[in-house]
Amino acid sequence: MSVAQSWGFLVGGAVFLLAPSVAVIAGWRPCFLRGSRAPAPLLGLVGLCVYTGVLVDEIPRVAGASPGVRATCAYIGLGLMGTAVGLFVLYETLAGSDRRGRK
Repeated sequence: MSVAQSWGFLVGGAVFLLAPSVAVIAGWRPCFLRGSRAPAPLLGLVGLCVYTGVLVDEIPRVAGASPGVRATCAYIGLGLMGTAVGLFVLYETLAGSDRRGRK
């Protein structure tokens, strides 16, 4: 992957993923979540985990780090992606119980 693509991931992620995630954690609820009692900040944490995983993976590539450092950062990023999946499953579990209660 080229340096320009790495910077594209970082800037695009900051605009389309980081900003809404921080807003949701701060209390903003998108229109499709306003009627739900499920904890929306979990979705913000999912976005933060995904962006941090990309950040941890891409910064060593841009900086030209050694292959060992890049591999270690890739494993850390993979762990953050797994955490994001776990948080999303938790959100869906809590939202599912909320959906069952509204029927």
